[in-house]
Amino acid sequence: MSARDALIVFLPEAQDAPPYWMRVIDGALVQSGEGANWLAACGIAALPVEARVMLVPPAALVALHWALHPDLPVRQARAAARLAVLADGILPADQLFAVTDVQDDPARPHIVALAARADMQHWLLWAQHHGLDPDMIVPAPLLLPEPEAGFSRGLIGEMTVLRGTDMALTGDLALPALIGDAPVVDVPRGVIEGRAIAAIDAPPIDLRQGDFAKRVRRQLDQRVLKRAAVWSGLILLAALLIALVGIVKSHREASRLDAESLALAQQVVPGASDAAQALGAMEQQLAARGAGGRAFTAPVAALMAAMQDAPGVALTSLSRDPDGMLRATLAAAKADDINIVLLALQAAGFTITATPAQEPGGRTLAEITVRS
Repeated sequence: MSARDALIVFLPEAQDAPPYWMRVIDGALVQSGEGANWLAACGIAALPVEARVMLVPPAALVALHWALHPDLPVRQARAAARLAVLADGILPADQLFAVTDVQDDPARPHIVALAARADMQHWLLWAQHHGLDPDMIVPAPLLLPEPEAGFSRGLIGEMTVLRGTDMALTGDLALPALIGDAPVVDVPRGVIEGRAIAAIDAPPIDLRQGDFAKRVRRQLDQRVLKRAAVWSGLILLAALLIALVGIVKSHREASRLDAESLALAQQVVPGASDAAQALGAMEQQLAARGAGGRAFTAPVAALMAAMQDAPGVALTSLSRDPDGMLRATLAAAKADDINIVLLALQAAGFTITATPAQEPGGRTLAEITVRS
């Protein structure tokens, strides 16, 4: 995303001092000022949704370290530089936050920005309190051009900052013991502002990463949702049409089979007008001949019902003759128990015969026939 619309806020070192801000539109500085009244000064109620926000913390609170590991691969050298800076910090490593630049030249030292986690949290809470969610946090000294020798010096926000080839410091720390006779080149404010605007698109180091990375809210594309809804509707409609076609085909096939079955049944029961009537008439004819499903199910049902009144009777075999007659073998400890079943069948209107026998174990057997 380009710096078409952006806000750059330079935080002061003193808590009671006002911040310095710059409003950028189409990559150009259009307005600047002090304090937190940038919206009113710009004549707007809120920043545009697509506007980017860059926070520049106080230079004194972000230490920069240069580390060179030419014998290591770039990624390992970057990790080694970061770990070394954390290990050498004044505070315990778990209270510090370090970020390394992303340059891939093994001949150049890696720059590591080191800040206290408490300061990072404070800056983000300050931004949230003022309605901002920074897209990036850039160390102030890196907004100065890198000198070939000596130091670059410039006013960033309201603080004088120096950047050397292997160190960065604020103006109040630029002691002769540190600077010596190294040349110091003053950088015009316009150059610093230009580099700050360029950093929106390509920050030299962005502290807004890792534990402090900005949470991106995914916004659903309404056009994508509409297309998904249309395609879902089309898929459901196609599925419904396929189901309806299948139902129609099944109905036609069932009607054809009913017609063929009726034509075959009418050869036996010419008076039948539909399949259900033909089935009933054929069942009646089969029952009259001692065949068909009714000729079997009715005697079996009667036999099962009769055995419920004689719990001591067991059914050991059951079969049906081709003429429809039911054959069964009953077993009981006493013949009287079997007689209870036979009397119940007779009372139900069935014709029965019974042939007694004896099992080797002493149980009484009766081979019976049952006919409607």
